[in-house]
Amino acid sequence: MNKDNVLNVMEQTEEKHVHFLLAWKRGVVFLGPELFGPGSPDTAHDKDELRPLPQAVEAVFARESGGEEQFLAAMVSFYDPVWGEELAARIDCFKSVCGLTYNLDHECVGILCDLLLNYEGWKVGE
Repeated sequence: MNKDNVLNVMEQTEEKHVHFLLAWKRGVVFLGPELFGPGSPDTAHDKDELRPLPQAVEAVFARESGGEEQFLAAMVSFYDPVWGEELAARIDCFKSVCGLTYNLDHECVGILCDLLLNYEGWKVGE
């Protein structure tokens, strides 16, 4: 593990957990709570209560506008980077952080910035 990863692990705090969850809830509300579960933004106390729901995400992904597809792919990538990458591959944009955020409004970019600053990892399947 390199020095930066060690520092990130050492800086994981309850405050980061709270900030990530608040930003995640904002993203869930923006995209639609029906795409996440099993909880709701009003009741969730942990990010695991608002995991992206594969069938729901896949069902709406092709119908979204370019910016919403990009935001959804970026959100999913926090939960599962492989799945997020697969979604991004289906979008007509550059496949980078800048490419996925270029067409987004300030609200969505702000949500993603808050998620990046407070990300502590996510164990898929738990």
